[in-house]
Amino acid sequence: MTLIRKSKLLNWCFHAKKQFIVLFSLKKVVIMMLLDKYFRYRRVKVALKNRPKIMDNVFDIGCDDGYLLRKLIHITKRQDGIDPCTNISPVSNHSEIKNGFFPLAIKDYQMQASYDAIFALAVFEHFSESDIRQSASVINRMLSPKGRLIITIPHPFVDKILDVLISLHLIEGMKLDEHHGFDPDVLITYFSDFLRLVKRERFQFGLNNIFVFERL
Repeated sequence: MTLIRKSKLLNWCFHAKKQFIVLFSLKKVVIMMLLDKYFRYRRVKVALKNRPKIMDNVFDIGCDDGYLLRKLIHITKRQDGIDPCTNISPVSNHSEIKNGFFPLAIKDYQMQASYDAIFALAVFEHFSESDIRQSASVINRMLSPKGRLIITIPHPFVDKILDVLISLHLIEGMKLDEHHGFDPDVLITYFSDFLRLVKRERFQFGLNNIFVFERL
């Protein structure tokens, strides 16, 4: 093989490797997006099955892009939310979306027992126990009489699944350490001081938990 042919072959191999890396990265991104959308769809579907029959005002902790709140526009009068990473506009003319951390960014006027449902889907596993204790007190002041707090929390075994997906380079490890081996029973410990647990179930093959609390 001549030197020129060797050079062309090496050049082709180099570009083929680059294209493979790009395609693999794109595949990984697509898989992550599909998994995330599927899990969010399932969480929201289960959460909405446990909502109060009549809701005027709702609040979403960790509202992200407003996916849940948009589903409630036509059956509620007000849709508010908070998320430290969001930059979306209000989802309706009667909506307020805050960029900030719960509960620190909650204002006094939002703690007037006006929300019929507060959602926290895949949120509290990222909180410290101190933050959860403070959140319980604030949520109690935000909920209307008989208002509901609806929470989803992954089973601790999910952390092991995530470790496998990370090792296969299918998802990134960023922020997964925030789960810190979260024990779902912690929610009962802190929220039961203010709210009554009316339901606890597993879904998604037992890998997820839903907790439904009502104001006392």
